[in-house]
Amino acid sequence: MNIIDGKSYEKAIEYINSLSQFVAGTGCERAEKLLERLGNPQDKLKVIHVAGSNGKGSVCAYLAGILQENGYKTGLFTSPHLIDERERIRINGMMITKEEFAEAYARVKAVEDELGKGSLAYFDYFLGIAFLVFLKQNVDICVIETGLGGRLDATNAVKNPVLDIIATISLEHTAILGDTIEKIAEEKSGIIKNNVPVVFIKDKKSVTDIIEKNAEDNNCEAYGVTQKDFQIIKNYGYCIDFSLNNMYYKNDCFTITTGAVYQVQNCSLALTAAEVLKKTGVVKLESNAVHKAVKKVQWHGRMEQIADNIYVDGAHNPEGIEALICSVSPITCGRKTILLFSVVNDKDYDRMIKSICDSNMFDYFVIAGIQGKRCLDDSCISDTFKKYTDKPVIDKINIKDAYESAAALRRDIDGVLFCTGSLYLVGEIMSIIK
Repeated sequence: MNIIDGKSYEKAIEYINSLSQFVAGTGCERAEKLLERLGNPQDKLKVIHVAGSNGKGSVCAYLAGILQENGYKTGLFTSPHLIDERERIRINGMMITKEEFAEAYARVKAVEDELGKGSLAYFDYFLGIAFLVFLKQNVDICVIETGLGGRLDATNAVKNPVLDIIATISLEHTAILGDTIEKIAEEKSGIIKNNVPVVFIKDKKSVTDIIEKNAEDNNCEAYGVTQKDFQIIKNYGYCIDFSLNNMYYKNDCFTITTGAVYQVQNCSLALTAAEVLKKTGVVKLESNAVHKAVKKVQWHGRMEQIADNIYVDGAHNPEGIEALICSVSPITCGRKTILLFSVVNDKDYDRMIKSICDSNMFDYFVIAGIQGKRCLDDSCISDTFKKYTDKPVIDKINIKDAYESAAALRRDIDGVLFCTGSLYLVGEIMSIIK
């Protein structure tokens, strides 16, 4: 590929988007072969590895913000993207350039050509590109989010991280990760490496036991963050003041710029992880910079206000929906509410919809279908809503029509609109707004 060609980036994206999410072998096996042929760039970087079912992207964002504010050149690798594929790979909060992406892509594509067409999956390309760019840009530290699971995930090709983090674990991708939360916890905690400290959310006993056992077997220090460690002082609907009290913080007060209650837990996990990095000598931190950093972080698509009284949130499983519901009341302040909802077919949508209806937080429901391989028919979604509620349910075939209808209704009733159920939905709506 001619890197100077202005169409190189577009050609790269077109090819990557043609690839399957799943090909032969595990993600970890494929990534190990890929990275070895790229010179193992990950081994020349300080890597923080983050897994979990809900909140791991937010934890990555808060921790990357803390490191950046303390003067460290920080690489951030997350998924999925909402609008631009380069959202997945950032340095100091900025997407890498199209030129950087295209140049690294050419090297990954050369490896695939060597291994044989179809030897790499969609996610593998982004991981290889990320590590190549991070190394070339000489970043001080990288925060890497797993794609799916942990033990077999492509990111687990990283063998010597400086810290492992495990966010909230819940039932998800049961056909791949296992049909019980304990099996999923085993997969997620598969990122734990020998003598590498691990920081995790300590809530469900069966999950905690598995993480702590894996940590013990790998001679790791394990630091659990519990619900008792943090307390909300005031939720203003657009920002939250909270206190954190654990082995590192003594009722220290922080402010985050969001009305999402669940981000208090994610921020607390990131704050604790930062202190473990400090304790182990990986970084030096300044208290004022840490406070400033978490207040500045805004993670797109997570209870984000995108227009007047319109919010998008990427809740995509039952636990995510429960967390969203807890954040609605402080934002609405008694006003009428509309929920624009869509979901992909491999999620427990019946349970998600039942929780939404049982909460009695919403007055109107607008349903949209999502296109693509994982689409779930909009009529199936609307029928499920009608099974659990007598409130108005408006069915639209596509997201654009659904959003325009919901936004018009919001104006008519002077209410608040929430859009949720899938990050794909959030990305589509943000593209419409843009």
